Amino acid sequence: MRRRIFLALTASALLITGCQGAVDAADPPPTPAEKLRDAVPDGSQGTFRYTMKELEGDAKGEVNPKDKRMTYTAVFKDKDLGFSMTMAIVVIDQQAWTKVTFSGTKGITGLPKLPPKWLELDTSKVDDPEDVRYTHPDPTGAVVLLDHIVDATETSQGAFKGTVDLTAAAEVEVVDAEALTALGEKAKAVPFEAAVDGSGRLTSLALDVPAAGKAAAFTWEATFSDYGTAPAVKAPPAAQTVPAPPEAYDLLNG
Repeated sequence: MRRRIFLALTASALLITGCQGAVDAADPPPTPAEKLRDAVPDGSQGTFRYTMKELEGDAKGEVNPKDKRMTYTAVFKDKDLGFSMTMAIVVIDQQAWTKVTFSGTKGITGLPKLPPKWLELDTSKVDDPEDVRYTHPDPTGAVVLLDHIVDATETSQGAFKGTVDLTAAAEVEVVDAEALTALGEKAKAVPFEAAVDGSGRLTSLALDVPAAGKAAAFTWEATFSDYGTAPAVKAPPAAQTVPAPPEAYDLLNG
C-alpha cells in the first residue's frame, strides 16, 4: 500500500523563502484498482501461505520472499481415467526439487515410473524454467491479473468487485488458448471479487469465468494467509533426494 508523507510549510517558512502561493494539496486517495495492485504480495509482507483453485486442480504452498524460497503442491485429477497425480515442488532461488505420486491407478498403464524420493531438477532442462525457479513473491498470478483491471469498486472496507481483461493477462493461463478464443469479448471483462486485510494485504481473489465452447463456467481462486507467520521453507534432506530421471522432465514439459 502506498504511503506518502506530505509536509506542510509553516507561516514562518513561507516568510523565509518568500513564497506567496498556497500549499499544494495532498495527492488524491488511491483508487480501488491501485489499492488492489498495491495489496499483492511483493516481498515486503514477510512469509505467507497461499492456495489456488483452478480448472485442472487445486494447489497450495508457502513463500519466503526474503530467502527466495517457496513450495508448491498441486493435485491434478483425470476425470476420464479416474486417477490423481500429486506434484510437490520446493524452490530455493534457482534450485528445485519435485516429488510426484499417483493414486487410483489400478488397471492404468503408461504412467511414468518415478523414484519415491525428492527429485533434484536441472532447471535448465525445464521448458519453462520460471515454473521451477523463484521469480516473484506471488506464485498465483494475481499480480498479473490485477495489473489488467478494467474497472473496480470498493463495495465496503477491504472488499472489492470489478472486471479484469483475461486477454491481456493470458500468461496466467486461467483458461487455455482455445477457451480464451471461445470466450470472445467476454474474456475482456471477466468479473472478480477480492478482499484486502486491515494492513492492506491481499487475502483473496476470485474470478467468475463464464462457460466457453466445451468448457463449463468455473471459479478461479487464490487466497493468501499467515503473513509473517508461515513456516520457513527448507530443502529436502540430502538422504531423501536423487537426481531427476528423464521421465520427470517429460512430465514437467508435457
